[in-house]
Amino acid sequence: MDLRQLRYLIALAEELNFTRAAARCNVSQPPFSRAIRDLETDIGARLFDRDKHRVALTPAGASMVEDARRSLAMIEEGRHRAQRTAAGYSGTLTFGFGGSTVYSLLPSLVAGFRKIAPDVLIGFRAMPVLNQIEALREGVIDIGILRLPVFDEMIATRFVYAEPLIVALPAGHPLLADSSAITIGQLASSPFVTYEPTRGFNFHADLLALGSLASFAPDIVHQAPTTEAVVGIVACGEGVAILPASAERLRMRGVSFRPLNLGSAPEALGSVRFGLAWRRGMETPIIRRFLEHVESDPALPLAG
Repeated sequence: MDLRQLRYLIALAEELNFTRAAARCNVSQPPFSRAIRDLETDIGARLFDRDKHRVALTPAGASMVEDARRSLAMIEEGRHRAQRTAAGYSGTLTFGFGGSTVYSLLPSLVAGFRKIAPDVLIGFRAMPVLNQIEALREGVIDIGILRLPVFDEMIATRFVYAEPLIVALPAGHPLLADSSAITIGQLASSPFVTYEPTRGFNFHADLLALGSLASFAPDIVHQAPTTEAVVGIVACGEGVAILPASAERLRMRGVSFRPLNLGSAPEALGSVRFGLAWRRGMETPIIRRFLEHVESDPALPLAG
């Protein structure tokens, strides 16, 4: 039994006339009639009673037509799903998220994409931003939201937006005496809390470059894997930190934030560039559709 026979069966059951049913299927009557006879032979049951004046479904035919309609509906649904998957509107998409991006970027990305691709099954894997490169390399996540640049030959990235840097200070720090922006030189005597060093990121290099411009080497006393952890250590009074501005949304007790005054430092050192990351050469249709959405959605905070 094939799809052609199923369609012929349904057409004849609805028309109860071989000539009209054949015309409806865009085939001449002899091959149409032969296909119906072959189907009855394959099944081993008469599906239609016919004579020169009438065609009628047998009980076996009525049962077969009901099953044929269900089968064709399932095939059509499968075809539709396959087309949507090939176009990137169906399937699964797993995000890695962590750090400040969960406050500033991830909700906008997901909410916008959900509107154009409601059938996509979206998954989330909470993990430090620093661990997302390995998760992408191993196929644990499809899309990471990372600080740029990423130096890894297996990872492709696309810039999304830039965020200014701010200074996190523990309660009682002398620089909290006023609300003005803080220069990097004013932090020379303070111990620093920063992110753990990891392959593919330049957190330490940027901090050292800022210190070098102010003629001091930052005294890094603690390192942590996440923004939450860095801010938490600052709250313990263990040092100061330079972080993306969205870290202020953590509103952790014992920590206050001030703008960072770059002075004559290069503008690139005073902001963090965030982007989407995925495994190079593994751009599935759904990843491509998501990237196209990010590129074209005016509601997203793209800049530059």
